[in-house]
Amino acid sequence: MSSRLRWVSLALACLLASPLAPAAAAGLFLRLSPGLLLQALLARMPLAPLAALGGVVLLLAFLRERWFCRNACPTGALCDAASACRRRRRGWEGVPRVNEALALAGLAAAVIGAPVLAILDPLALFHGAWGVVPLGLSAAAWAGAAGLAAILLLSLLFPRLWCARLCPLGGLQVLLASLHRAVRREGPAGTADAPPPPAPAPALARRRILAAASGVAAGLAARPLAGSGDPAVLRPPGSQPGARFTTACCRCGTCVRVCPTHILRPALNPRDPWGLLAPQVDFSRSYCLPSCTACGAACPSGAIAPFAAADKARLVIGTAAIRLDACLLANGKECNRCVAACEFLAIRVVGDRFESVPEIEVPRCVGCGACIVACPVGAIDVRPAAAGPATALDARGG
Repeated sequence: MSSRLRWVSLALACLLASPLAPAAAAGLFLRLSPGLLLQALLARMPLAPLAALGGVVLLLAFLRERWFCRNACPTGALCDAASACRRRRRGWEGVPRVNEALALAGLAAAVIGAPVLAILDPLALFHGAWGVVPLGLSAAAWAGAAGLAAILLLSLLFPRLWCARLCPLGGLQVLLASLHRAVRREGPAGTADAPPPPAPAPALARRRILAAASGVAAGLAARPLAGSGDPAVLRPPGSQPGARFTTACCRCGTCVRVCPTHILRPALNPRDPWGLLAPQVDFSRSYCLPSCTACGAACPSGAIAPFAAADKARLVIGTAAIRLDACLLANGKECNRCVAACEFLAIRVVGDRFESVPEIEVPRCVGCGACIVACPVGAIDVRPAAAGPATALDARGG
């Protein structure tokens, strides 16, 4: 029964990760990961109500050891298929069980606000591989699929190694089952309902302490490094600031797939290695619709907070900057396309009948990019809010 349920789960996960799924359901299977849920909660990330699905799986994993692995994990099902090609389990018996250590390290890093190991979640890796469908045979698509491809190759060469020894979500479920056994041993009112087993070996306790300490150290090291990336990168509306975004993003690519105007792209910027495959905004095709809330609703890790359409007026992507030396209106030609395109009324024309120039009203501008798409001569850019807006004086070079 569990084997049949697992393959049904794989088919459902493929359907929900594919372009055939409606935007509202695109990240639904990702919500089942108790690892992503716990790391987001410990890091105090904002989550959508559907995150409660991960709580259900968390409870099942607490009651039944590795319930998700055995019944619902699509990555595990693919690993089993790859492992079946080579049944002899040789060459990895001496590999230590690092899955529990990775799970503890991930949770410890999340406590200090830097859930850097969320990228190793098997559901995030599974969803990341589906970027090949909307992105085509691009470098970003292949980079997103590399994680799942590496796991499948590992399972082909060393059957069951990933699931048995390396997967942090599997390790988390082992820890949950250990906690359940400890709770059951105590029983009601301090009575024992089973013979108490020997206390954990000191070596095991030391390993767990070291794993948690390593997670804290990784989180502390990641925060300044993750915040030192390319300052010119534009992030989706509702994104966490700076390092909180790049450490919380699990690189699942769901926000990229659900964006209706296709302005979100996985980053492949050599100047920003910590932002690798995190979503960035690209206004070369279109702009951010004022009514769209898809990326915030789809994000499973809280890197992009869920928001309502009414919130878009205060969710700043960046600030528009007009290069007046290229602007038609500033050079005496008739044009007001940027003014007409701005739904936030953030662009106005100043001057007199002899000389008029467009001006950005910074408090109203959210950097949606509509003016970029409307401008016939490409005289407008959007800068990250931290970089500050360009003034007319800056644009003229004065």
